[in-house]
Amino acid sequence: MKATVFLLFLLHMQVAGAAAKLDVAYASVERILTTRFLTEGGRRYLQGSPEDTCAYAFIQEPRVSALGERLQIRFLFAARAGTEVAGRCVGPGDNFDIVVSGVPSYRDGELFLDALRFESEHKLFDVFSKLIERQLAPQMKIRAKPYIETYIAELTALGAGRVSLETLSLQNIELGASSAVLEADFLIKVQP
Repeated sequence: MKATVFLLFLLHMQVAGAAAKLDVAYASVERILTTRFLTEGGRRYLQGSPEDTCAYAFIQEPRVSALGERLQIRFLFAARAGTEVAGRCVGPGDNFDIVVSGVPSYRDGELFLDALRFESEHKLFDVFSKLIERQLAPQMKIRAKPYIETYIAELTALGAGRVSLETLSLQNIELGASSAVLEADFLIKVQP
């Protein structure tokens, strides 16, 4: 029922020729990050794997917020840069918060964070900063159309016919206290 109402709303928006607004709660972005990005038991390994106990680095527990025009994603970072010596792990390691921030932008079908910054106040951040930037910078973008198409496919599964997203253009992205509002022009086709 919800999908049918949503479909009718989308169809009305295209007929009316108006741009639609999508309000995305930061808590939903956190959930998406956890289920689609942190795919190794709620973690994403930047170095090593779950089996490594002496040399590893991973992020977990995303928390999304905004500060001015910058979207901030805070992760708990855990790392160990050790070496096994006589059966013991020797080397620095710790857990601390890192913040990845940027200005949400849209260009050529890609939603991304522009003017990326990687920050932490922890004393070991400098030891791991290059690894963090090298692994996370390419991940801070998403092809918007294919991602939205996965949700539209649910409408097809409900028997609405073949539902497809033909065009998508984000016009504006505004960050609020608890959500981001995306203003978009799009065309969704429904065919038997």
